[in-house]
This record gives sequence, C-alpha cells and structure tokens, in this order.
Amino acid sequence: MLDRNFSAAEAAFFRALGDETRLRILGLLKDQGELNVSELCSEIEKEQGTVSHHLACLRSCGLVKTRKEGKSIIYALNSKDKISKILSLGEGHV
Repeated sequence: MLDRNFSAAEAAFFRALGDETRLRILGLLKDQGELNVSELCSEIEKEQGTVSHHLACLRSCGLVKTRKEGKSIIYALNSKDKISKILSLGEGHV
C-alpha cells in the first residue's frame, strides 16, 4: 500500500502539471534555462503576481529551484533532465 504522504505529494505534482500557465513556465525554463520573474512575465504575457503565484506552486512541488542574483531571483528547472523528460513525454502524447 502506498504511503498517504507519498500519494498526496504525487497528486500535488500532477496538479502542478495540470495548469496551462505552469506548463508554459516549465517549457520556457526547459528551452531557455534560467529566467527571472520579469522575463517570464514578458514571455507569457501575464502579470507579475500571477506568475509569482504559479512559480510558488512549481517550487513547492519541487519542479523549479531558485537562486539569488543581486536583487533578482532566478528560476530554473529542478532536476532538469527528469523534468525535461516528463515534459517531452507529455508533448509526445499530445
């Protein structure tokens, strides 16, 4: 029997992938590497608050990681090879 904590974490992971904006963010990070919030906002044409909200979700699920550069926070895929593979599998399925 699966541990309930594992199942809950897995469900949160798949919920995070179930949003178009979050998938667009992940796709940009996959293709362009590291981006800050302003760059992501410009690319997906969404407000900073919206993008920040989605980034917080992706970060809490372990899909993105951050690093500080001056006053900016830079976002990148966490475990890039694994996340890229998951995104490629989804693209191939569609």
